[in-house]
Amino acid sequence: MKADQFYTVRTLADRLAITPLTVYRLVRQGKIPALKIGKSIRFDPAAVEAFLESVRVGPEGMTKGIHEQRKS
Repeated sequence: MKADQFYTVRTLADRLAITPLTVYRLVRQGKIPALKIGKSIRFDPAAVEAFLESVRVGPEGMTKGIHEQRKS
């Protein structure tokens, strides 16, 4: 894999439509794997895709949260 194929914090944040702070938070929480090269943090696109698959919700996941809120 070429170095330019890795995501930076900023490119990953842009791709996921979140802030760079949220990216750092996800790394610190161990939810998304990162590579530290010197002072830089990089993300393997395959690892990012695996992360996205692990947090993906379907219609069941979306409606489950709504039903649980209504019971409260």
